[in-house]
Amino acid sequence: MPEAELSAFSLDRFLSDRRAPERIVLCPAGGTVEDDVRFLEDARRRALWTRPGGELTGAIAGLRGSHDERGGAAPARAGRGLTTALLLEGDVTSERARSAATSGAPRHWIVERVQSVRLTAPVIEELRRLGIRWSVLEPVELIAVAASPALARNRSRWAALLAAKVPVWTR
Repeated sequence: MPEAELSAFSLDRFLSDRRAPERIVLCPAGGTVEDDVRFLEDARRRALWTRPGGELTGAIAGLRGSHDERGGAAPARAGRGLTTALLLEGDVTSERARSAATSGAPRHWIVERVQSVRLTAPVIEELRRLGIRWSVLEPVELIAVAASPALARNRSRWAALLAAKVPVWTR
């Protein structure tokens, strides 16, 4: 990627940096395959959220007085029945998340960017156990996974975590 400007981030720093790029390459540390798979699981759970379904995206665009400039939304997944959601603009703090979780609000939460979710991994996990599911209006685009040879050889252990079209670069 000679034309690209590359910046290194830890996952936590990426999630907290409001100027973080929208396009990323995931690069697990390469210690053990188990650690690398845990990293990919964590990245999937905390950063690689999808856009809401078409009807929700359209409703949000109407509320915000905008239109979708990204070529349409991902279709709603069959069987999920996502007809209502909670749009959380601005920062989502622990206090705000716990308040929303106990208020009877919908369990599908939509945020602008993953970086606006100012929650620790344990709080996100607690919300997941309560049935909270996340979508994002500006999703992170995963360009590739830069994998150790051992991780690349064991792709069957982690391939379901990421879109099938994501290239794997063996480093």
